[in-house]
Amino acid sequence: MKKFLAVACSAAILAAVAGCSSDATSPDTTASPSTSAASPSSSAAEANPTTSPSPTSAIAPGFPEALIPVFAGSEPTASSYESDGKLVTASMTASSPAAPEEILAFYTAHFEKLGFTALEGDAVDSTPAKDFARTTDSETETVNVSVVTRNGSSVYTVGANVLPATAETAG
Repeated sequence: MKKFLAVACSAAILAAVAGCSSDATSPDTTASPSTSAASPSSSAAEANPTTSPSPTSAIAPGFPEALIPVFAGSEPTASSYESDGKLVTASMTASSPAAPEEILAFYTAHFEKLGFTALEGDAVDSTPAKDFARTTDSETETVNVSVVTRNGSSVYTVGANVLPATAETAG
């Protein structure tokens, strides 16, 4: 079951990032080219890893930033958001100078605070990743965070498939 949730969540994230949509609603998707940070940042621990306001227009209109906050010192490069009234699908990709472990620790604390359970495993093959699940009534909600390192930066994607009430009450 855990492997199924991880695969389902990963597939949903890929679909969201690729801009796939259902017939019910057209997704709001915004992307901007990835850029390097203009100035060096301190470590995430020194930066007090909390949410930071959207520094760019890479955040789609209506995006649930309380559910998927921007890790401090990160630059969002793309996001997507879709809701059909029964399910909210949202994802965000961002770049950060922080280590993958710091990013995963931040999102683990955030999603556990929202009542999600971290599933076993901290990587898919050699890619740092963490899956989360939460069952509300008879519905299961999922979140996935994965991080790759490119040119000294951590590029991470956070994707969620949750009930609308979760997206509205997060934070």
